[in-house]
Amino acid sequence: MTIRKSIWIARPPEVSFKVFCENIGEWWPGGFGGKDSRLCLEREVGARFFERSPDGSEYEIGRVTAYQPPSLVAFTWRAPSWDVSTQVEIRFSAEAGGTRLVLEHSGWEQSAKTRETRTNYDSGWGTILGHYQAVFAGHDGQKGARAEA
Repeated sequence: MTIRKSIWIARPPEVSFKVFCENIGEWWPGGFGGKDSRLCLEREVGARFFERSPDGSEYEIGRVTAYQPPSLVAFTWRAPSWDVSTQVEIRFSAEAGGTRLVLEHSGWEQSAKTRETRTNYDSGWGTILGHYQAVFAGHDGQKGARAEA
């Protein structure tokens, strides 16, 4: 029941990883707290992955379980209505002069609540990675990213 997404970015892994992790609050669309909320990823194992609303309130989505620049970031993921956490792993590898990003979101089978929302997350990750790709699109007059099923 793992969600798997793969995209290619026309930038080296070091740049792709840095933009994903360090600038996540700038390219990630609004989350649980609405369109004006901002995601934050603290960059070390055990640190928080959370959302900050304009009023300053925070919702902890999960905890960083792996942080290995420029190749791997992983974290737990728990939506507000869930009773368990799922796992997200994102790998960055050099490919064809750019970066292959592979996202895997697993742990859906743990709970009825997570199983019920899995389909929404399958399409949601496509949307989120589309926002990430848009950061690179149009550089040097060429499309800098492409998605693959």
